[in-house]
Amino acid sequence: MKTLISAALICLLPGLTNAATLELPSSIWANKVNGEAVPNYRSSLPLSSGLQILELRYAELLQLNAEDHEYVSSEPLYLSFEAQGEQSYRLQLPELRSDTEVREFARRPEVSLRSDAGPVESRLLTQSQLLALVVKASVNF
Repeated sequence: MKTLISAALICLLPGLTNAATLELPSSIWANKVNGEAVPNYRSSLPLSSGLQILELRYAELLQLNAEDHEYVSSEPLYLSFEAQGEQSYRLQLPELRSDTEVREFARRPEVSLRSDAGPVESRLLTQSQLLALVVKASVNF
């Protein structure tokens, strides 16, 4: 009887784990996925199918010289895209070659999102841009 139950559970597990995933680069942290808090320092996030809104933050520690460091971070960023099925998604940053490029990226980040099938349409918004869209959408004429 235990063997039969175990076999039934094994057959059902693939159906229970059908979810998309998002892989984040080491300098991007997810704070929330669709309003739900994310445990600190997760580099892989499970996603359900449908519209995703992720609160992200970019952070990098720069070594200025042997004794001095600078912590550079962005304001909260909001990434939105449509996740489908069991796709694996990867958030990609441009190659940042200098401290100046890192600081500029933190001020004006641009990322790309890819899946196994290729580029994915997405939007990256700051908090003020997101709030402006919400206000604009709620205004009735």
